[in-house]
Parts: sequence; C-alpha cells; structure tokens
Amino acid sequence: MKYQCEGCDRLVKVETYVLEDHALAVACPACGAWTRAAPSLSKPASPRPTPTLEGDGVEDLAVAVPLTAPYAGPPPPPPSRPSVTALRVVRPDAPAAAPLALDGDLFQAPPGHCPKCVAPMRDDAGSCSACGLVYANFIPDEHQPSEGLAREWRELLETWHDWDAHDRLLSQGMMRGEMAMVGRLYRMRLARAPSDAQALRGRDEVVRRVTMATTLASDGPSPALGRKVKTVVMGVVLVVSLVMLLVLVQMMRGSF
Repeated sequence: MKYQCEGCDRLVKVETYVLEDHALAVACPACGAWTRAAPSLSKPASPRPTPTLEGDGVEDLAVAVPLTAPYAGPPPPPPSRPSVTALRVVRPDAPAAAPLALDGDLFQAPPGHCPKCVAPMRDDAGSCSACGLVYANFIPDEHQPSEGLAREWRELLETWHDWDAHDRLLSQGMMRGEMAMVGRLYRMRLARAPSDAQALRGRDEVVRRVTMATTLASDGPSPALGRKVKTVVMGVVLVVSLVMLLVLVQMMRGSF
C-alpha cells in the first residue's frame, strides 16, 4: 500500500503507522512527516466495504489529512552583532612619548634600596642580604659610571622608547667591559619605575649578553685550533731535529 506524503509529495509505502482517536497516522520513511487519515463526511461514488475501527457498522473512507508539524522549539535568536573595537589612529609624524621623568640622582640608588646592588633593604639591617655590603662602609665615588657611560645614559633618557638606542648603549658597554655598571643603571631605573618595560627589557638583555660571553669564554679553544697548534709544534720539533742531525754529521766528518 502506498500513499502520497503531504510533507514531501512523494509516493511512499506505509511502513510506520499508529491509531489515534479513530484516525490512522502514517509516518513518511523519506522525510519523517506524519500524515493522518480522517473519516470522510461524504460517501464515495463507488463505496467499497472497509473494516471499521470500533466495529459499529459505519463504513469509513480514509482521507489523507496532513498532521501539524511537531513543535521544534522557539526560533533561533538573531545573530548577535559582532563586537567592534575602537582603533586609535597613530600618525607617523606624531612625536614619540616623552620618557618618564624621575626625581633624584640618576646614578644613585633610591632610598630603601642597597646603594650597591639596588636590592630592597630590610628593616633594621646593617648590611645587604644580596651583595653583603655593609651600608656604613659604602663609598659613593667607587660606584659611579665612567664619563662616557654617564653621557650615553643621559642621552638615552631623552630617547628612552627607542630600543635601537638601548641596543647601542649595550653594545658600547659590552666592548668597554662596563656591563656591570649598565645593569646597575637599569636596576636603579626599575627601582624608581617598576612598571617600565624598557628598563626591564634592558636589564634582562644585560644578563643574557653577559651569560653568553661567559659561556663562550669557558668553552676554551676550538678543536680545529688545537689541531693547528699541534701541527705547528710537531713541525718545529722536526726542523730542530734535522738541524741537530746535520751538525752532528759535520762534526763527525771533521774528526776523520
């Protein structure tokens, strides 16, 4: 037995059906829509006896009546409006932000910090727990940067947000062997402005460069250099041996 589905207009076989309130409900195997067959009010032109549902002698004709689609829940909400982030326009000719102006001596640690290593002081402590300095024995003149480094540091403060300027200062300090003092200057800057990103980056760069230089120096000569030195030494010994042999031969000839 086949019927035309009201949901997809296909002619399909009856496979799944149920009886509900004197009516036959059939499920479409293609689209899953339910179609209900209700009793007809008018008799057909050529009536054929059909079995009754309740055995009351009334002949019914099955008429396909579409079922109401099952409730699928509330309609989906409209798509939310995408978030919009305000963008700040930066003009290329805009002047760079001025560096943070800090009070106090540029080359002395701020109060509350060790004057040598710039570590925080502990209350009622006569010496620094980080470097062991006895505060009463500190001599400020022994911990001053050289004139060249002091001048370069003052120039760096005027272009503080330019990392290329920091890189030049670090390179000059590395060549002159003043990385300890450069690191101290960056630590003093951080003691006055703990959130200064440039000072934090500069301090970490000092540690990285010093560590790299120490590692390279501790590795010793390369194997290639060692082989060259060994070859030169063996050549010198061979030449000296030949010279001594010739002198010995000459002496033996003169004796005869």
